[in-house]
Amino acid sequence: MHFDLFTLGVIGAAIGIAISISFTLLGLVLRGLPALRIWATAFWVITAAALTQGLNENGSLLSTVVGGGLIALANALMLMGIAIHLRYPLRWRWPLAVVGLFVACQVDVYLSPPTQTVSALMFGGYSVVWDAWMVWVLLWRSPRDMRSTCSFTALIFIIDALFYLLRSVVVLFPQLLAHSPLDELLTTWNYLFGILSSFLLSTGFTLMLAERLTLDLRRLARTDGLTGLLNRSALIEAGARLVDACRARGQGCSVLMFDLDHFKSINDNWGHAAGDAVLIHFVAVIRSVGLPRGTLFARYGGEEFMLLLPAIEPAHAAALAERMRTAVAAAPAVSEGSRIDITTSVGGATAVDANVEQLVNAADVALYRAKHQGRNQVAWNSEA
Repeated sequence: MHFDLFTLGVIGAAIGIAISISFTLLGLVLRGLPALRIWATAFWVITAAALTQGLNENGSLLSTVVGGGLIALANALMLMGIAIHLRYPLRWRWPLAVVGLFVACQVDVYLSPPTQTVSALMFGGYSVVWDAWMVWVLLWRSPRDMRSTCSFTALIFIIDALFYLLRSVVVLFPQLLAHSPLDELLTTWNYLFGILSSFLLSTGFTLMLAERLTLDLRRLARTDGLTGLLNRSALIEAGARLVDACRARGQGCSVLMFDLDHFKSINDNWGHAAGDAVLIHFVAVIRSVGLPRGTLFARYGGEEFMLLLPAIEPAHAAALAERMRTAVAAAPAVSEGSRIDITTSVGGATAVDANVEQLVNAADVALYRAKHQGRNQVAWNSEA
């Protein structure tokens, strides 16, 4: 079965338009995913390239330079979309530099047309370079919790690279595969494979987007929107596992519970925006003191915060609590140019055999004692 380039261009344009419209509409709904807009643009560019090369297949300026340049630009957009989606810091200048180099080569091809063999090998080489670059980002720069969908998308690029490598073998050694089924398949399906790749890539990108949304929703369900800390339910869930692991090893765990003193008066006198600024400032101060490895830091509720410290001696936990209390008192918050003095009361508890609920309750009792005794101090409960 044989299709001329014009027919393939029309088919590719029709499928490309459908995919591009789908991604564009998704981008209008899912505004918090910048990679989606980039991929939508990439598919529009691929569609334009397919139409450009389908309208003119005689090695003209339109098909050689414009069409080839659009394909290179689409690859650069896909690569940058992948990098942004995976939060890998790839700068635009590098893919765009490769696009510029490719366009320069295509201009040279147009001005001094090489043999069909050299032209096919050049295009195959460009495609393999882009495929390898994207596979590297997908497999070696993706977070662990996104490896499944990234591997699927990488497999599509690997198949694409293998296809062009096989095409190069056919072009270089035509006598080896002449009149063979593989030769006929590669020749007939050369452009159809590009259309199929676009469809598979749209599937791969959609799966990556769905996985990112799922992970973000899970993260939002576990974190406090203002401070970015674990929320109360996430702390109890993760803390239970941590405390049980320490108890199995015969190690003690400590809990520090913080309460910002007179926080209601801050909201009343300075406004809720100032109150939010104070909470964010408090978290920054606590972190600046230094958190031991494996510590869980959470916003327990309102102006209450909690640290769960695994495998720590009670004396070290008490000393850390005092350093944190002192640091908070010494670092006023600033909101809209106004200085807001803050202090914190701290309740602490340490135990080897207690579970996380018992530790939290013991720290809460100590916190109540610290507040009852005048605030801005550390109280310890040794009966957890």
